[in-house]
This record gives sequence, structure tokens and C-alpha cells, in this order.
Amino acid sequence: MDEKLLQEYRKLVDEINYHDYRYYVLNDPVISDYEYDLLYKKLKEIEEKYPEIIAPDSPLQRVGYAPVDSIKSVAHEIKMFSLDNTYNEGELRDFINRIYKNIDKDVTFVVEPKIDGAAISLVYENGVLKAGVTRGDGVVGEDVTHNIKTIKTIPLRINYNEKLVVRGEVFLPRSEFEKINDERLKQGLEPFANPRNAAAGTLKLLDSRIAAMRGLDIYIYALDIGRKHNNHYEDLLYLKEIGFKVNEHIKKVKSFDEIMEHIEYLGKLRDSLDYEIDGAVIKVNEYEIQRELGETIKYPRWAVAYKYPAEMKTTRLKDVVFQVGRTGIITPVAILEPVKISGSTVSRATLHNEDEIKRLDVKINDTVFVEKSGEIIPKIIKVVKEKRTGQERDIIFPKNCPVCGGVVFKENAYYLCLNPDCPAKLKASIIHFASRDAMDIKGLGEKVVNKFVELGFLKSIGDIYTLDYEKIATLEGFGKKSAENLRKGVEESKKRPFDRVLYALGIRHVGIKTARILAEHFKSIDNLMSAEIEDLIAIDEIGNVIAKSVYYTLRDEKSLNLINRLKNYGLKFSLDETKEKSKTLAGKKFVITGTLSKPRGDFVKLIEELGGEVSSSVSKKTDFLLVGENPGSKLDKAKSLGVKIINEDEFKKLVGE
Repeated sequence: MDEKLLQEYRKLVDEINYHDYRYYVLNDPVISDYEYDLLYKKLKEIEEKYPEIIAPDSPLQRVGYAPVDSIKSVAHEIKMFSLDNTYNEGELRDFINRIYKNIDKDVTFVVEPKIDGAAISLVYENGVLKAGVTRGDGVVGEDVTHNIKTIKTIPLRINYNEKLVVRGEVFLPRSEFEKINDERLKQGLEPFANPRNAAAGTLKLLDSRIAAMRGLDIYIYALDIGRKHNNHYEDLLYLKEIGFKVNEHIKKVKSFDEIMEHIEYLGKLRDSLDYEIDGAVIKVNEYEIQRELGETIKYPRWAVAYKYPAEMKTTRLKDVVFQVGRTGIITPVAILEPVKISGSTVSRATLHNEDEIKRLDVKINDTVFVEKSGEIIPKIIKVVKEKRTGQERDIIFPKNCPVCGGVVFKENAYYLCLNPDCPAKLKASIIHFASRDAMDIKGLGEKVVNKFVELGFLKSIGDIYTLDYEKIATLEGFGKKSAENLRKGVEESKKRPFDRVLYALGIRHVGIKTARILAEHFKSIDNLMSAEIEDLIAIDEIGNVIAKSVYYTLRDEKSLNLINRLKNYGLKFSLDETKEKSKTLAGKKFVITGTLSKPRGDFVKLIEELGGEVSSSVSKKTDFLLVGENPGSKLDKAKSLGVKIINEDEFKKLVGE
């Protein structure tokens, strides 16, 4: 290969990447569109003629030429915690006071806009972008590198030769969201509900060519690996220097008053920004103090989100429809005159039950106040009775199930369909059974379940384990690959522990936590089925309502037939050996570093199952540092603090493997 050509090619790649940075990150181009197009055309000609020299950071390689086969799961090297929320000044003051109480040092804070998008971790090796991984459950995310590369504000190469991992929020600008929805409406497609869902959904597309047309953007808000300074704020400035897009409204402050002042400033900016924010994030600036404060299982103790008050709008309640859930409860849903709230169009709101309708004294054709906040389903807050015209109508509950026509029974404020074979109940039950917190069956989402029920492939939950994959492969939108992935997902679900299986059964009033309590107390489904109501009530956190629900469900013939069927398919209806060892690591705090024989997520899961806690950083409170190959700076930190350091073999002995 001609050395002169290679030099020319490398110069073109660097030059175009620089102009992309000027245009997309700094919003300050230094050449015309025409000049840029000439450079781009020249690069394209070289790559088409000499594909063997294509560089991984070439701007032409941001978009793949064919969809990927699937999206793989990847363990995070640094756990991506979610944030606890505060909703008013008093709650935030309590959070800050707890920090002052536990830390006898000067502390500063960083206040950042809380962008409503999808968290992502970007991994760079030798200066080149290697991976983009979604947050997932914080321990394991999904590899969406093919779509991440389409975001032009993400550099494909940086001037940094060691490993660097940054965290950011991918979002869809309001202007792009409106364009996309306008186009979808013209095509007769359903518009996206809000920018956040559109951004998250786009990241999970298999075809990066579609993702590239969506106009995603990103703001980087943390440096996880490769830190240059002893504090968060200076590292953000450093990231900005080496080419990352960092939000211009981030501010370092010293006092609670300054925190509140900047939160209020961001709140006033909300409507003028081209991206959604639903609050502000407050972080302790100094890394050393962050380490001392540590984390809970879910949240860091050094950062919190302040959520802005819910936005309310008035609109007209046009009609009420009734939906049937997996337990047979018939829920009234208000059909509204569409109204834009917090960046998304709201046309439906829950009315919960008959008591709520009476409390609100709401009628069809009423003018109502509707509220939408964060993840909460839109709800009607109150009725504007002054605007009544006499055309309003009472909301009447159906005497028969709106789906199957079966008998409806009233229990307290709820109406229930008693037909055990109601299709709506079946669909909802299967969707719940296959959901992430239950059996987590990949490929068996709501649309697939609805289709399989309508085609007669699924007539009960048990039919999941006898699906005909050859038939499925012939369906439109499937094929052999999709059918095989679904088969693998169904087989993998047989490994779920007893508490997840118990939750998946959908016993009324039994959530994830209650299922775990029952599983740990009774050890097996047989023991649980033998328990009397009094035995159940005797357990902490199990009240009379839950006890009766569990007792009668596990004596119902259909439920027993389902349990026996699932047993025969190999699902776990008793605690396995790991659960029997239960709280071996209770109260022990671990940090993991280096490369181990299995994904890091496997070790995190085992530690947490045995009652331990996993943190991302070493502190005086750390009990064990689990070390694999090529450990990082955490090893030196552990040695300096006298933390016990163990390898994988010692860890196995500790947990009894």
C-alpha cells in the first residue's frame, strides 16, 4: 500500500472528525457545507477503492450496511447505579445534612440538569471507541455499539491511549422528536409517546441505518475509568477538552442555598431547551468523599435527583373504556382530548376504580386537570365543575366483561371478570410471567404474546414450554433466527430461582419482595401450599389480605394444575443450594477489580443473594476486595486502607463452593 495514500487517508479521517466536532459538539463550524461535502466525497472514494485501509474511527463507518443479528448482554466494569429521588426543598436539605453529618471535611457539590433520556456507558481502548452499553439493571447492560456510533456528538477516536470509560445520557432533541412524529403520522404509523421512550427504543434497533435517521444526541456526565483529577467537576472539564459533549449548564457550588439557586435556574430554563429535563442531579464533587459515603444496594449516598413538580394541564374527558388485567380486575381508563404535558402528548389516564371516580365526582364530558410526572401513568387530579354544561354523563361500570362477556363480580371498589378463560386475563398473565422481573423470557414481549394467543399457540401459561418453533419460524416477522432466539430464552427461563417463579405465577397482592419473603420462609412450593392462613399471617410483612390471596390461590384447581405442569417442565419450585446458604455474606461489603473467570455480574448476583453488598469503590467500610487478572488502582487503594484482598479461589471458599 502506498504510504502517501495512507497518510492522505489518515489526514482526511482526522480532518472530517475535527469538523464534525466543531459542527455537532461546539456548534461552531469553520468550513462551509460545500467544503465539508468535498472532503467527505474524497474519503468515500478512497474507502470504496481501498476497503482494506478503512479505519475504525472513519466517519463513514458510523452507520453499518446491514442490521446486526441480535443485541448481546454485557457486564459493566463499574456498576451503573440509579439515583434516589427528592421532591421538595425539605427532602433535599435532609440529604445534604446527612452528608455533613457523616463527613468532617470541606465538601463542594455539582448541580447538573437531569436529562430525560437513556443512560449509556462508552468504553474506549487505545483512543478508539470499542463499546456502547445501556444501563440495563446497573450490573449488566446491552451492547448497542452499532447504534451509538451513529450519534455524531460521540467521538470515534480521542487523544487518550489507555482505557477510558465515560457515562452519558442519550436523548432525542425535541425538534427531532417532532419531525419524526410528523413523518410517522404521514405514513399512518403510531407516533412515539415521548422523546425518552423514542431514544431508548432507537438504541435497541438492530438496524443502525434507521437509528442514524433519528438524530440522537448525548451529554457526557461522568468519568468512570481513566480519571485525571481528584474531583468530578474538573474531570468533566477535562472530558470536554478531549472532545466529549458536556452540558453547559453544569455548575459547581459550595452551599445548600447555591444548590437551590441553580435548581431554580434550571427549572426556569426547561421550556427553552431543545431536550427534556425532569429535574436536577446533585453530586458530591470530591471523589474521596464519594468513596467514604459509599452506596446502598440501589443508590449512591453521594448523589441524588431533585424532581420538579408534576406539570398539570386541563382537557376534556371524552369517554371511558374498561380494560381487563391478569387478575380479572376491570380498570376504567379515561379517553382524553389530547393535551401536551411534560413534552409528550397525553390522550389516556387511569381512573383506578369506582371509589376514585366517586371521590373525584368525575363524569364523561367533564373538563379535568391531568398530571404526568416521571414514570407515573397520567392521572386525573380534579374536575373543573365550573365548566359543566349539563351534557356530562355518569360513568357506568359494565355488567359483563368487556372482553369475553363473562360475569362481573364486585369486590370492594373493584369489579372483576370471573371467567378463568378470558383472553384478556390470559394475555396479561403471560406478559407478566415472561416479564423481566419474573421469568425474563427474551423475545416474548407484549406484541408476540398477543399474536400467539390470537393464533392459538398460547392457551395457558404452560404452553410457553411446548411452543412449536418450526411453526413460529414460518410466521411473518419471525424466521429461523428469531424462533431459535425465543427457544433459547424459554429454556434459559427454567434457571430462574424459586422466588422469581413464585412472583411469575401472578398471585394477587404478591409482588417481587413478598415472593422473596415467602420463598425464603417456606423453602418450597409444597411447604407453602401446606401453610394455613395463620401461618402466613405470622410472617413479618405478610398481612391478612396477602395471606388469604396466597392460601386460596394455592388451593384453586387451575392454579395447582399449572404449578404441576410447570414442575414437569423443570421450573424451580424450591430454593436451590445457593439460597439454602442464604445469608453467608450478610453485612459484608465487596469491591471487584480485574478480569475473573466469569462475567462480573455473576459474582455480584451471588454476593447479593448471600446477603452481601457490592460497591464500585474501595473505602474504609469495604470488607473484601475480590481481585482478578490485571487489577486496577483499586488494589493499591485497598492495600493502603488495610482491606482484605482475596482471589477467586479464596472467594469460592468463603461462599462454600
